Amino acid sequence: MKFAGLPRGTLRGTVVDVKDPENRGRVKVIFDDMNPEIPQVSGAGDWSKERVGQEPDLSHWIDVSPAFKGKQPAGLVGKRVNISVSNGQYQYAVLNDVLYDPELLAEKAKGKLEMPNNSSMTRLPIYPSGSLPPASAENHGCMVVESGGPMQSDWMCVCLVRNGSYVWVRHIDLNHGHAGQNDSTQKPDSRGDSQQPVNNATIWDYVFPTTAGAMTKQSSYGTGVRPNPFGGEAKWQGGAK
Repeated sequence: MKFAGLPRGTLRGTVVDVKDPENRGRVKVIFDDMNPEIPQVSGAGDWSKERVGQEPDLSHWIDVSPAFKGKQPAGLVGKRVNISVSNGQYQYAVLNDVLYDPELLAEKAKGKLEMPNNSSMTRLPIYPSGSLPPASAENHGCMVVESGGPMQSDWMCVCLVRNGSYVWVRHIDLNHGHAGQNDSTQKPDSRGDSQQPVNNATIWDYVFPTTAGAMTKQSSYGTGVRPNPFGGEAKWQGGAK
Protein backbone atom coordinates (compact mmCIF):
# COMPACT_ATOMS: atom_id res chain seq x y z
CA MET A 1 0.00 0.00 0.00
CA LYS A 2 2.86 2.36 0.81
CA PHE A 3 4.63 1.87 -2.54
CA ALA A 4 1.33 2.05 -4.40
CA GLY A 5 0.57 5.43 -2.85
CA LEU A 6 -2.58 4.21 -1.08
CA PRO A 7 -3.57 5.63 2.32
CA ARG A 8 -2.66 3.74 5.47
CA GLY A 9 -5.11 2.21 7.91
CA THR A 10 -5.64 5.54 9.69
CA LEU A 11 -5.46 9.11 8.47
CA ARG A 12 -5.78 12.54 9.98
CA GLY A 13 -7.74 15.51 8.78
CA THR A 14 -9.51 18.73 9.70
CA VAL A 15 -13.31 18.97 9.86
CA VAL A 16 -14.71 21.73 7.64
CA ASP A 17 -18.42 20.93 7.40
CA VAL A 18 -20.99 19.13 9.58
CA LYS A 19 -24.20 20.11 7.75
CA ASP A 20 -24.96 16.67 6.38
CA PRO A 21 -27.96 17.09 4.02
CA GLU A 22 -29.10 13.53 4.81
CA ASN A 23 -28.89 13.95 8.60
CA ARG A 24 -26.62 10.93 9.00
CA GLY A 25 -24.03 12.70 11.14
CA ARG A 26 -21.44 12.69 8.36
CA VAL A 27 -18.72 15.34 8.00
CA LYS A 28 -16.48 16.77 5.31
CA VAL A 29 -12.79 17.06 6.04
CA ILE A 30 -9.56 18.13 4.46
CA PHE A 31 -7.28 15.12 4.53
CA ASP A 32 -3.75 15.91 5.66
CA ASP A 33 -2.45 14.66 2.31
CA MET A 34 -4.40 17.49 0.61
CA ASN A 35 -3.90 20.18 3.26
CA PRO A 36 -1.40 23.02 2.61
CA GLU A 37 -1.12 23.59 6.37
CA ILE A 38 0.50 20.17 6.80
CA PRO A 39 4.21 20.41 5.89
CA GLN A 40 5.75 17.86 3.60
CA VAL A 41 8.46 17.13 6.17
CA SER A 42 8.44 17.97 9.87
CA GLY A 43 11.46 19.72 11.40
CA ALA A 44 13.33 20.17 8.12
CA GLY A 45 13.77 23.91 7.77
CA ASP A 46 12.04 25.32 4.71
CA TRP A 47 10.45 21.97 4.00
CA SER A 48 8.50 22.19 7.26
CA LYS A 49 6.71 25.34 6.12
CA GLU A 50 3.29 25.39 4.53
CA ARG A 51 2.91 23.68 1.19
CA VAL A 52 2.25 25.60 -1.99
CA GLY A 53 -1.46 26.00 -2.73
CA GLN A 54 -4.44 27.90 -1.39
CA GLU A 55 -7.63 25.89 -1.93
CA PRO A 56 -7.30 22.32 -0.64
CA ASP A 57 -9.65 19.66 -1.95
CA LEU A 58 -12.53 18.79 0.34
CA SER A 59 -13.46 15.20 1.01
CA HIS A 60 -16.79 13.54 0.31
CA TRP A 61 -19.28 13.14 3.17
CA ILE A 62 -17.41 10.77 5.48
CA ASP A 63 -19.35 8.09 7.35
CA VAL A 64 -19.31 8.10 11.14
CA SER A 65 -19.33 5.56 13.92
CA PRO A 66 -21.58 5.25 15.80
CA ALA A 67 -24.24 5.81 13.16
CA PHE A 68 -27.07 8.11 14.24
CA LYS A 69 -29.74 10.43 12.83
CA GLY A 70 -28.93 14.13 12.89
CA LYS A 71 -25.85 16.31 12.57
CA GLN A 72 -22.58 16.42 14.46
CA PRO A 73 -22.13 19.42 16.81
CA ALA A 74 -21.16 22.64 15.05
CA GLY A 75 -18.22 22.92 17.45
CA LEU A 76 -16.54 20.10 15.55
CA VAL A 77 -15.70 22.42 12.64
CA GLY A 78 -12.00 23.24 12.64
CA LYS A 79 -11.12 20.33 14.89
CA ARG A 80 -8.43 17.84 14.02
CA VAL A 81 -9.74 14.27 13.77
CA ASN A 82 -8.47 10.75 13.33
CA ILE A 83 -9.98 8.84 10.39
CA SER A 84 -10.00 5.12 9.63
CA VAL A 85 -9.97 3.79 6.07
CA SER A 86 -10.84 0.35 4.78
CA ASN A 87 -9.07 -1.45 1.94
CA GLY A 88 -6.83 1.57 1.48
CA GLN A 89 -9.64 3.59 -0.08
CA TYR A 90 -10.48 7.16 0.85
CA GLN A 91 -14.13 6.62 -0.05
CA TYR A 92 -14.34 4.03 2.74
CA ALA A 93 -13.17 6.48 5.40
CA VAL A 94 -14.90 6.50 8.79
CA LEU A 95 -14.68 9.38 11.25
CA ASN A 96 -13.13 8.64 14.65
CA ASP A 97 -12.80 11.19 17.45
CA VAL A 98 -11.04 14.54 17.81
CA LEU A 99 -7.39 14.97 18.74
CA TYR A 100 -4.86 17.73 19.41
CA ASP A 101 -1.68 17.52 17.35
CA PRO A 102 -0.15 20.96 16.72
CA GLU A 103 3.25 19.32 16.20
CA LEU A 104 2.08 18.08 12.79
CA LEU A 105 1.08 21.51 11.51
CA ALA A 106 3.17 24.12 9.76
CA GLU A 107 4.49 26.94 11.93
CA LYS A 108 1.84 29.47 10.85
CA ALA A 109 -0.98 27.01 11.47
CA LYS A 110 0.08 25.89 14.95
CA GLY A 111 -1.10 29.07 16.62
CA LYS A 112 -4.60 28.72 15.18
CA LEU A 113 -5.22 25.23 16.55
CA GLU A 114 -7.09 25.21 19.87
CA MET A 115 -7.45 22.43 22.39
CA PRO A 116 -10.64 20.49 21.48
CA ASN A 117 -13.65 21.34 23.63
CA ASN A 118 -16.15 19.19 21.75
CA SER A 119 -16.45 15.67 20.44
CA SER A 120 -18.22 13.61 17.84
CA MET A 121 -21.36 11.70 18.76
CA THR A 122 -20.97 8.77 21.14
CA ARG A 123 -23.43 6.02 22.06
CA LEU A 124 -23.70 3.77 25.08
CA PRO A 125 -24.34 0.05 24.60
CA ILE A 126 -27.90 -0.99 25.46
CA TYR A 127 -28.58 -4.16 27.47
CA PRO A 128 -32.00 -5.59 28.40
CA SER A 129 -32.63 -5.46 32.14
CA GLY A 130 -31.15 -8.51 33.86
CA SER A 131 -28.51 -9.12 31.19
CA LEU A 132 -25.91 -6.46 32.04
CA PRO A 133 -22.25 -7.57 32.08
CA PRO A 134 -20.93 -8.61 35.49
CA ALA A 135 -20.19 -5.82 37.94
CA SER A 136 -16.50 -6.43 38.53
CA ALA A 137 -13.09 -4.79 38.75
CA GLU A 138 -12.58 -5.46 35.03
CA ASN A 139 -15.70 -3.38 34.25
CA HIS A 140 -15.03 -0.60 36.75
CA GLY A 141 -16.10 2.72 35.17
CA CYS A 142 -17.98 1.15 32.25
CA MET A 143 -21.27 2.78 31.27
CA VAL A 144 -24.32 1.09 29.76
CA VAL A 145 -28.02 1.72 29.24
CA GLU A 146 -30.34 -0.70 31.01
CA SER A 147 -33.37 -1.17 28.79
CA GLY A 148 -36.72 -1.98 30.40
CA GLY A 149 -35.54 -1.47 33.95
CA PRO A 150 -37.56 -0.38 37.00
CA MET A 151 -40.81 1.48 36.26
CA GLN A 152 -40.66 0.18 32.68
CA SER A 153 -37.99 2.74 31.85
CA ASP A 154 -34.43 2.94 30.61
CA TRP A 155 -31.62 3.79 33.02
CA MET A 156 -28.01 4.89 32.54
CA CYS A 157 -25.80 2.65 34.67
CA VAL A 158 -22.16 3.01 35.73
CA CYS A 159 -20.11 0.21 37.28
CA LEU A 160 -18.88 1.67 40.58
CA VAL A 161 -17.80 0.53 44.03
CA ARG A 162 -20.48 0.78 46.70
CA ASN A 163 -19.77 -0.39 50.24
CA GLY A 164 -16.68 -2.24 49.06
CA SER A 165 -18.42 -4.16 46.25
CA TYR A 166 -18.80 -3.54 42.54
CA VAL A 167 -22.37 -2.80 41.47
CA TRP A 168 -24.16 -1.24 38.52
CA VAL A 169 -25.37 2.13 39.82
CA ARG A 170 -28.45 3.56 38.12
CA HIS A 171 -28.30 7.27 37.35
CA ILE A 172 -30.86 9.85 36.19
CA ASP A 173 -34.16 9.89 37.98
CA LEU A 174 -37.50 9.35 36.27
CA ASN A 175 -39.54 12.53 35.68
CA HIS A 176 -38.97 14.12 39.08
CA GLY A 177 -37.00 14.17 42.29
CA HIS A 178 -37.74 14.91 45.93
CA ALA A 179 -36.14 17.38 48.33
CA GLY A 180 -37.05 17.90 51.96
CA GLN A 181 -35.77 17.92 55.48
CA ASN A 182 -33.86 14.97 56.87
CA ASP A 183 -35.69 12.78 59.35
CA SER A 184 -35.31 14.04 62.90
CA THR A 185 -35.78 12.69 66.43
CA GLN A 186 -39.30 13.08 67.70
CA LYS A 187 -39.69 15.66 70.44
CA PRO A 188 -41.92 15.23 73.53
CA ASP A 189 -45.48 16.20 72.74
CA SER A 190 -47.84 18.10 74.97
CA ARG A 191 -48.96 14.87 76.65
CA GLY A 192 -45.40 13.75 77.28
CA ASP A 193 -46.03 10.24 75.96
CA SER A 194 -43.74 10.21 72.91
CA GLN A 195 -41.56 7.15 72.51
CA GLN A 196 -38.07 8.60 72.37
CA PRO A 197 -35.84 8.18 70.51
CA VAL A 198 -38.15 7.81 67.51
CA ASN A 199 -37.43 9.21 64.05
CA ASN A 200 -39.97 11.57 62.62
CA ALA A 201 -40.46 11.09 58.89
CA THR A 202 -40.43 14.28 56.87
CA ILE A 203 -44.02 15.32 56.27
CA TRP A 204 -43.33 18.06 53.71
CA ASP A 205 -41.90 17.12 50.33
CA TYR A 206 -40.68 19.33 47.50
CA VAL A 207 -41.04 17.76 44.06
CA PHE A 208 -38.98 19.04 41.13
CA PRO A 209 -38.82 17.83 37.49
CA THR A 210 -35.68 16.17 36.14
CA THR A 211 -37.03 15.37 32.69
CA ALA A 212 -38.39 17.78 30.08
CA GLY A 213 -41.28 19.84 31.45
CA ALA A 214 -43.13 19.66 34.74
CA MET A 215 -44.23 16.35 36.21
CA THR A 216 -47.80 15.17 35.75
CA LYS A 217 -49.94 16.52 38.58
CA GLN A 218 -51.25 13.31 40.10
CA SER A 219 -51.24 14.50 43.69
CA SER A 220 -51.30 17.68 45.74
CA TYR A 221 -47.57 18.10 45.20
CA GLY A 222 -46.52 20.66 42.61
CA THR A 223 -43.37 21.84 40.89
CA GLY A 224 -43.63 25.56 41.60
CA VAL A 225 -40.77 27.28 43.38
CA ARG A 226 -41.50 27.53 47.11
CA PRO A 227 -39.68 29.04 50.06
CA ASN A 228 -37.85 26.82 52.53
CA PRO A 229 -40.54 25.62 54.96
CA PHE A 230 -37.92 24.63 57.51
CA GLY A 231 -36.24 28.01 57.95
CA GLY A 232 -32.52 27.92 58.59
CA GLU A 233 -32.54 24.46 60.14
CA ALA A 234 -32.24 22.61 56.85
CA LYS A 235 -30.25 23.09 53.68
CA TRP A 236 -32.72 23.95 50.95
CA GLN A 237 -32.34 23.30 47.23
CA GLY A 238 -34.68 25.61 45.35
CA GLY A 239 -36.60 24.43 42.30
CA ALA A 240 -35.75 25.25 38.71
CA LYS A 241 -37.22 28.51 37.48
